[in-house]
Amino acid sequence: MANNPNKNDEMALLAHDLRTPLSAMRLTAELIGTEALSEQQSERLQLLIRSIDALSETAGALIQVSGNSSFWLNLHEVVSDTADLFRVAADVKGLALVVDLPPIEASLGLAQAGALRRVVTALLDNAVKYTDAGQISILLKQVPGSRLTPVMVRLCIADTGPGIDPAERRRLFKPYVRGRVGEARGAGSGLGLWGASQLVSELGGKLRLVSPKSGGCRFEIELPIDQAAEAEAEVLKADPESVPNGEAHVLIVDDNGTNRRLLSALLESFSITCDQAPGGPEALKMMADTIYDAVLLDLHMPVMDGLETAEKIRALGNGSDVPLIAVTAALETVGDDQLQKAGFVEALAKPLSPARLFEAMEHARQFHLARRS
Repeated sequence: MANNPNKNDEMALLAHDLRTPLSAMRLTAELIGTEALSEQQSERLQLLIRSIDALSETAGALIQVSGNSSFWLNLHEVVSDTADLFRVAADVKGLALVVDLPPIEASLGLAQAGALRRVVTALLDNAVKYTDAGQISILLKQVPGSRLTPVMVRLCIADTGPGIDPAERRRLFKPYVRGRVGEARGAGSGLGLWGASQLVSELGGKLRLVSPKSGGCRFEIELPIDQAAEAEAEVLKADPESVPNGEAHVLIVDDNGTNRRLLSALLESFSITCDQAPGGPEALKMMADTIYDAVLLDLHMPVMDGLETAEKIRALGNGSDVPLIAVTAALETVGDDQLQKAGFVEALAKPLSPARLFEAMEHARQFHLARRS
């Protein structure tokens, strides 16, 4: 890394290295979910999947988003999934975790969702850590905004812990500052609340502490809803009773053997057959002899990367109209224009969502039919 001064490339490589094993973990968990499980096992498996998604979003937040606004997450789901990660810890301490999240239709981009998840994680981590009895509550509601930001949401996280001394509140959101209660509980960095306040500010919102008369802490986060972004956001849902194309045969191109095998198993659950290639050169040789209905192409590969492979596929006689689907652990580093110019009709981020893969295959099928007609 020391010989490569391009920080964006370093971050892209880091994201790729982190997300590749996360992708394998998530797909494995999804496949386990298709087996017969007890209710408790299913609940724990869903918690594992959400934890993997949280790690993946954190990895994505390390990369500067380069104009890619195609992927959105529902605000309600981001908060709900993050809250669920703390249920086990709350149960161990005998704390009630009360979550009141009405289904507000608000969406966040991938980077914004990752930032909010980190904020909620920091606040809930403190709440569980410092609350010995009682409950932790999470409340989300829509509130009136201003003329410039007519729609706002307020997220409240409250606990019945010891609260914060009034004399310490002025320094609360400064770096490396810990309160009397925090120091008494053990070692810490004093960066959690400061980091949360910085992230909320970057989101265009405000974070403040309200001390209830009944004691404890109540943190309130106010965020503007980007209505222009909301209009662009798509709800991606797959119908489990239908199949994109039961007779489809696709090519998977990925230098990671585990990813290829797991993706193959997932496609098989859609009744889609496939061949596998470990890289671009092998994929080109296979396409010379076989006609595929789509190609799932990893973007970050040695020898020949996904964009170069896509260009060479388009130059083949039988590859000019085959739908190309990008699959990558560092989607944020590739802009929509760059993907479209290379001929991709879809882009999927690792760890793969089975529902998103389902939608992509259906889109590829419709695209292929349109090109042939």
